[in-house]
Amino acid sequence: MNENINQKNLKHISKHLPDFQVHEPSITLDDVLQLGQQIASRPENLIGNPGDRQIFEQYVNLGGQQIRVRVVLNSLGRLRSVHIRDR
Repeated sequence: MNENINQKNLKHISKHLPDFQVHEPSITLDDVLQLGQQIASRPENLIGNPGDRQIFEQYVNLGGQQIRVRVVLNSLGRLRSVHIRDR
């Protein structure tokens, strides 16, 4: 899965991994990437198109809680960010 993500974006997404692990300690970076792809693959999750990006949001079950996760795709349709919005 990582072949579609450049190193800069992968590093950015990995910075958010500890936020996911607070809710789901066993979650891995690959799990977060897969979650991001799943959220972005559903047109009903699209909430905006600022500039050349696409922004998606979905509530997902993490550690028994419904957590809002935001996914940003770059102009090439590749993952730019996957992060938790509820804070």
